[in-house]
Order: sequence, then C-alpha cells, then structure tokens
Amino acid sequence: MANIEPGTYRIVNLARNKVLRVPNEYPDTIASWHVQDEPNQKWLIERNDGGYRFKNCGHGQYLSVRSTQSNSQAYHGSPTTWKIIPQTSGGYLIQLETIDRVLDLHDRGEVYIWPANDAEPQKVWKFEKLGREAGEKVGADLGTDKSPSKDAGEKAPPPLSPLAARDVQITQQAQKIQALEKQLSGKDKEIDGLRRELEVLKSQESSQVTVLSGKIAELEELVERLLEQESKKPNNAP
Repeated sequence: MANIEPGTYRIVNLARNKVLRVPNEYPDTIASWHVQDEPNQKWLIERNDGGYRFKNCGHGQYLSVRSTQSNSQAYHGSPTTWKIIPQTSGGYLIQLETIDRVLDLHDRGEVYIWPANDAEPQKVWKFEKLGREAGEKVGADLGTDKSPSKDAGEKAPPPLSPLAARDVQITQQAQKIQALEKQLSGKDKEIDGLRRELEVLKSQESSQVTVLSGKIAELEELVERLLEQESKKPNNAP
C-alpha cells in the first residue's frame, strides 16, 4: 500500500482527467468534474489505522459507500477507511479496507465501486498535493495565483444539467429499490423457513396423534377382553 502523507489533495481520474467532488447542489453525492480551485474538489486525507479516510474540504463529510456490493455508488457521508494501492503503470487504486472493491468513474460522471480486476484506467487515480493541512495551499503544486482577489472572484461550479440531475435522482431511487428488494428477499426466505418449520411440527404432531390413537385402541381392546372374561366366570368363581 502507498505511503501517502496526510494533507489536502485533489483526486484526479487518469482516464478522464476529472476530479472527485461533492456537488454543491447535491451534497450527499460524489461525482466528477473539470478541475477548478474549489473547496468541494479538495480532500483532506487522514490516516486511520492501516488505511486512509477522505474528508471533503467543502462540505465536511467523507468519501463513503452504503454497501460493499459491486456497482454500489459512492456518496458523501460517514467515515470510511480506504487503501491507496500504487500501480506499476502509474497512479493508484482507491480500495475499501476490507474487500476488493475500488473506486470506478463511469462515463456520466458517477462514481461506483467494482472489483479491481485488471485495474482499467477509469479505476486509476492520482493525488495532487495542495497542502499539509486543510486550507493550507502549496503554490508550486497548485500552479495558481494565491492572491485573495482572484480566489474571491472564482465562480462556483455550474449546476448539473436537468438531464444529469435526473440521472442522479434515478440512480438514487434505483439504489433504494435495490435495498428494498434485498430486504424483501430476506423476509421471503424467513417466511419460507417458518413455513417449513410449521410443516415439520404438523408432521410430528400427526405422527404423535397416530401413535396415541393406536395405544388407545389397544387399551380399549384389552379392557373389552377383560370384561368379556369376567362375564364368562361363574358367579361363585373367585
């Protein structure tokens, strides 16, 4: 695993030359965009045990995923530990700490997790160092004028187009549906299990009833024989 120095970075996809950001209009999502000197495109990398966490400098939460299943979408939320794995061809994979799932940038700008496989280019990232602490810039790395007037005049990233916004909403809804379907599938399995247990109990009960009925019949037959024997004895017989 790479030894990345904690600090502020811009995370750039090698295949598409776009950076990870938290859209201001959808601050619970993770997407990509052209490079701009904006806080929502900057990440404070923190060490955590044997891995790293990525905290967005613009909105204050972390690069995370709701599920470790393939094709789960990244989102801006709870702290999550990642590994940074160097590649021989240059760049790094950003992989979940406990499972082979790496960040993968899709064509429309959404970020998902997939198995590393052959480390396709859209899964490979580079880290541009911006500072050693949140908000501390390194001018040589940024290559920008550090004057306050220029920073103040920077424009915010343009909002997502209606089509892109709709795609984000559709993706989020699809994830919710997938989660509900998974829960429903689990409930169906639980119901099937209970039904099987009920059938077993009914079968056992039926077997017990059959055995008891047989014993009762035997007792009734025995009582009948005893009564018959008693009736055949002489009155003065002992």
